[in-house]
Amino acid sequence: TALTVLHAGGKFGGGSYKISGGLHGVGVSVVNALSSYLKAEVYRDGFVYTQEYSCGKPKTDLIKTKSKEKIEHGTRITFEPDGTIMQETKVDWKTILDHIREQAYLVRKVKIDLSDKRNPADHNDYTFYFENGIVAFLNYLIRDHSTKSVQKNMFFVNDTFNDIEVEIALSYTAEIETSELAFANNIHTPEGGMHLTGFRSALTRVLNDYLKKNNPKENLSLTGEDVREGLMTIVSVKIREPQFEGQTKSKLGNPEARTAVEQVMAKSFRDFLEKNPDDVKRILEKCLVSAKARSAAKMARDNVLR
Repeated sequence: TALTVLHAGGKFGGGSYKISGGLHGVGVSVVNALSSYLKAEVYRDGFVYTQEYSCGKPKTDLIKTKSKEKIEHGTRITFEPDGTIMQETKVDWKTILDHIREQAYLVRKVKIDLSDKRNPADHNDYTFYFENGIVAFLNYLIRDHSTKSVQKNMFFVNDTFNDIEVEIALSYTAEIETSELAFANNIHTPEGGMHLTGFRSALTRVLNDYLKKNNPKENLSLTGEDVREGLMTIVSVKIREPQFEGQTKSKLGNPEARTAVEQVMAKSFRDFLEKNPDDVKRILEKCLVSAKARSAAKMARDNVLR
């Protein structure tokens, strides 16, 4: 049914998935409708259930046979894009490679094999497996930016608040640019949303609290801009009923995601600062440089106006 009917699939009916990125149940149905050929193979209990389609319509009945492969359970989808609909049917290898690598980072300890067999002379095989998940992801991004972390210890937390799983990794670098990657149910939300808002709020509050407690002579209050200079972070949440803004899912709208991230981040980051005095010293030095530069620029503007 999920292959030919919209608003159907595993996320509907309750209990099939704890979390899902799908909203409307149209993904595989649309792929099927836009494919000149599609074959679905479902492996379960030693059997394989197979059905073939053409342009979204069944070509065969559902066929049940004894499985000859060492696959206990899972689904294989084989499809050919419809050239009468698509102007370009060539698959972009880099797009798939980048996406699969990202997914492997976001679901640690899951192995993903990727093969490109279109050209036997230029065969590509990749295996992705990351024991440390988004910690490895952040290290990869830092290397990719050709920068260095000012911290000896990267901050990482994985905790649950009100049934929302929160994962955060952050490190301050020698750069001035900010890099914030936010995900909800493994979907990249480039415009952020409530989860990123919760993270920013907790980060600013905790650093200000630490500064006032341990550096009372610093008569400065850090802004969000100050504490994010040189910051590289990944914020990932897994939530039962995600509410995305727009069909592109570019922004997460769940208010409860903000609360969960803010609570988890504040508690864990406060503990991190107490246990890593050398790192917090470097972090605050970087934040204070930004704050003092902002304050000096404001004074200069005020003098000009006078």
